[in-house]
Amino acid sequence: ITYIDGDQGILRHRGYDIKDLAGKSDFLEVAYLLIYGELPNNKQYNDFTKKVAHHALVNERLHYLFQTFCSSSHPMAIMLAAVGSLSAFYPDLLNFFKEADYELTAIRMIAKIPTIAA
Repeated sequence: ITYIDGDQGILRHRGYDIKDLAGKSDFLEVAYLLIYGELPNNKQYNDFTKKVAHHALVNERLHYLFQTFCSSSHPMAIMLAAVGSLSAFYPDLLNFFKEADYELTAIRMIAKIPTIAA
């Protein structure tokens, strides 16, 4: 999925140079590329954006997890715990049996992490 050659200064996602992606694509286009292996056309992008938006909300009980951390906790430690806890809300996807399960889990993660960070 990603090719890195630090000595040569090369970083590619699915064959695309990261500089080109950073200059011409947005976050969701690159996420689509990483999941599906190609950049989306307009319809694919619009459909993907709707799927991500549909899954952006997090369960309201997640706020109880945030209350357990002391105020000096490092933000990345809190993020790690919150993202890890998401699997408790979707136990049906703990074992992947279909490609669609991977897709749904990836879309949920892409959608929910900005909400958690906020």
